[in-house]
Amino acid sequence: MRRAPIVERSKLFEQLEYSPRPEQWTMHMSESRFLVPCCGRRFGKSLWAGNELTAYLFTPDTRYWIVGPTYRLGEKEFRVVLNNIVHKLRIPGVKFSNNVKQGDMRIQMPRPINSILEVVSADRPDSLVGEGLDGVVMSESALHRHTTWEMFVEPALSDERGFALFPSTPRGFNWYQGLWQLGQMPEMKDYDSWQMPTWMNVNKYPGGRFDPEIIRIEATVSKAHFLQEYSAEFTAFEGKIYTDFNFKHHVRPIEYNPAWRNFWAMDFGYVDPFVVLDIMVDPSDNVYVWREYQISGLSTYEHGHAILRRKNPQGFHVDAMFGDPRGADEIATLRNVLGNIEATPVGWVLGVEAVRRALKLHPDGKAGLTIDPSCVNLTRQMDQLRYAEGRDGRNSTEKQHDYDDHGPDALRYFFSEYMVLRSGYGSLADVYRDRHKTEAATFFQNRMNITLDSRIEY
Repeated sequence: MRRAPIVERSKLFEQLEYSPRPEQWTMHMSESRFLVPCCGRRFGKSLWAGNELTAYLFTPDTRYWIVGPTYRLGEKEFRVVLNNIVHKLRIPGVKFSNNVKQGDMRIQMPRPINSILEVVSADRPDSLVGEGLDGVVMSESALHRHTTWEMFVEPALSDERGFALFPSTPRGFNWYQGLWQLGQMPEMKDYDSWQMPTWMNVNKYPGGRFDPEIIRIEATVSKAHFLQEYSAEFTAFEGKIYTDFNFKHHVRPIEYNPAWRNFWAMDFGYVDPFVVLDIMVDPSDNVYVWREYQISGLSTYEHGHAILRRKNPQGFHVDAMFGDPRGADEIATLRNVLGNIEATPVGWVLGVEAVRRALKLHPDGKAGLTIDPSCVNLTRQMDQLRYAEGRDGRNSTEKQHDYDDHGPDALRYFFSEYMVLRSGYGSLADVYRDRHKTEAATFFQNRMNITLDSRIEY
C-alpha cells in the first residue's frame, strides 16, 4: 500500500489552482504503490504526475526522482513541480536548478522539510546510481528499457517501500504493456492501471470521442497511429506473427485440474531466459498454459533443480516434457535431473501454424489456447512476436525476429510435439492416456519422491 502524502491533496490542489477531472482524481486517490496510467496524447498525464509528486515533496527528509528516457523528456513533469513550488506557492528558502541542456534539474525544499527531487536520465546510466528513494516518476515509461526499471530504479525503491508512477502513451506490445496488465489483475494489490484516451480530457476536447478535432485527426492519420497515440490502445504492429492473439480472449485465470494431462515445454538459455511452461490439455484438446518459469543466469543443472523445488498444487503430475531439438547438451543434462525430454524436429512454419489454429475461437466464443494472467512474460512475447526483416526490408515469412521470443518458442515446441504425437491417435490425451507407463512421468515422480496418487504439495 502506498503511503499518503502528509498534506491534504484537495486543499493543496486548490492553492495550486489545479482541478483534477474525475478520472484524474481516481488515479490520485489510488492506494496502490505502482500506478500505470496508459494515456492518449494531451490527456494530461504529466500534469497529473507533477501535481501528485508536488504533494509528496512536503514529506520531511524524503527523496524523489523523475526518470526520463532523456533529460528533455523528464523535464515535463519537473516543470509542473517547479512551477508549483516556486511560482504558485512561493515557498521561501527553496533551492533549485533548471538547466535541461546540462541535465541539472533539482529542487530541495527548505528545512525542516529538506526533501529533494531530481531529474535523472536513462541514457546516462551513471545518473541512475544513488541512495534509496521514496518515490519515482518513470516519465514516458513505454520508451524506457525494462532493464532501467528492473536493474536501477526498482531496487532503489525497495528500502523505503517507495511508490512509482508510470505515465505514458503506449508503444506497441513491450514491457510497459506487461506492467499495465499487472494493474488489471485484482490479486496484484500493489499495481493499479487505467486506459485513458485523449478525448477524456474534456477541457480540451469538450465533444469527447466525437469532438471535431478528434474526428479530424482520425481522418488524417493511420488507424494504427490513432489507436496507439489517441485511443491509448496497445495495437498490433506490422509483421505480427500471431495476429489472432487477443488479451481479452486468450488470457484468463486457469485453475489446475489434476484429471487433465499436464506437460512441460522448454526453451533453453543462459543469458536469454530458460523457459518452462506448464501446459494442460483437456479431453477436448483445448490447451491451457497455467504457469511459466522464465529465469536467466543459471546453469542448466541449476534450472533443473530450481524447477523441482517449486511449490505445486495438489495432484500435480507431469506426463511428458518437450524441448528445443537444437539443445542436445541441455537435454542430456536435464535427463539426469528431470527425466526424458522429447525433442522432435518440426519445421518452424508448421509449428507456428499449429499455434495459430489453437488461437482460433470456437463457435461458443472460447479459444483453443488459454494463458493464465500470471504468465506475464509469455503474454507480452506472444503480442510482440513478429517476422524478421529480410534484406529487401520486407518481412520474412520463414523466420521470426530473434528478440524476447523464448516463451513463444517453448509453446511452439509443445505444439510441434502435439502434431507428431497426434498422428494416428484420436487426441493428444490418448497418447498419454496411461501416465503410469510413460518414462517421463515415472522418472519425474521418482525424483520428487512421491507416488503418482500423492496429494502432497511440494
